[in-house]
Amino acid sequence: THTILHFARSVAHPRHCYCKVVVSATAARSTQALSPSRCAAAQIHKPPHSHTAAMKVFIHYEEPAAESLRQTLKITLPKKWEMGPCSNLMDTFIKSYNAKHPENQMVASQYRLETEMRQVLQPHTTVCEKVHDRADLYVKFGSAPAAPKPMQTVNNDMLDPLDRCRACKLFGCNKKYTERANSDDACRHHTKPPVFHETAKYWSCCPHKKAYDWESFMQIKGCATGRHSDIKPGNNVALGGSHVRGQTASDPKLKKIEDFNAGKSDEKPLDLLKRALVGIGCSADDFEAAREKLSEKFKDDEKEITAEFCAEIGFGLHNLTGTTQPSSGGPDPYGGPPQFKPPPNFAP
Repeated sequence: THTILHFARSVAHPRHCYCKVVVSATAARSTQALSPSRCAAAQIHKPPHSHTAAMKVFIHYEEPAAESLRQTLKITLPKKWEMGPCSNLMDTFIKSYNAKHPENQMVASQYRLETEMRQVLQPHTTVCEKVHDRADLYVKFGSAPAAPKPMQTVNNDMLDPLDRCRACKLFGCNKKYTERANSDDACRHHTKPPVFHETAKYWSCCPHKKAYDWESFMQIKGCATGRHSDIKPGNNVALGGSHVRGQTASDPKLKKIEDFNAGKSDEKPLDLLKRALVGIGCSADDFEAAREKLSEKFKDDEKEITAEFCAEIGFGLHNLTGTTQPSSGGPDPYGGPPQFKPPPNFAP
């Protein structure tokens, strides 16, 4: 392990600077002698291309047809120029070129600098951001295009209250809106909070529309329309398994077995119908698909949906028994079978 020697004694520099020298034991044993009359730090050997080495660039002007008017200038940048604007590079080249070619004077505002990848360097661009060490830059005729203006951000609180951007807090909406563009049918939302039970996700106002992943859940269309609002609904707490199982004080009490046997149930007619159809072998998925389609058609009107199910099932039963009444026209005039009159509200 090298012992680090700290020289607390300051070494005087001719230019009145004082530095603290830190060298390793290996450097101390080297044959290189440190002269007390010079800055000791400057005498320590440094490897080539050290990170402390000065940055160099090569600026080429190759546009003139006459080769004698072309010029390449190597510039060693002062340290502070690395954080300075690219205009320093252009000004240095123009000054050097005009001194060498008084008969062909250049005006800095009429030219621009480009990188070897033909990227235009704006005069105000910081050198270290766009130019690397030993880069080749090229002087081209034509001023640099104006830099795009940065986008101005507007403080929402400084806008007119009608133009302020707000987020709708109604269930299932979350859209951005302004009060000026708000209307009575702008928002489609749900009226009751969501339910997350086991893997199922659904809105308590639409229990028959269930999803099993978040994206599908967020795509369930709202069952009500109205104005956007940035005020959270009062019942904004998501429901869970305890609410589904009826274990909260606000849930209705469980029915007695005698009430169920007597036919007293809180189940909706369509839920009873589904349970009966599934019991005889029908597909629960097909029933839900038909129910969802009718819900969209009749805008979740339970009476209309029930009547449509009744009409469809009744028409099927009539076809099975052959009791569907023929239309008043009698047999088909072209010799076909009798024409059957569908029941009311029938929709093929």
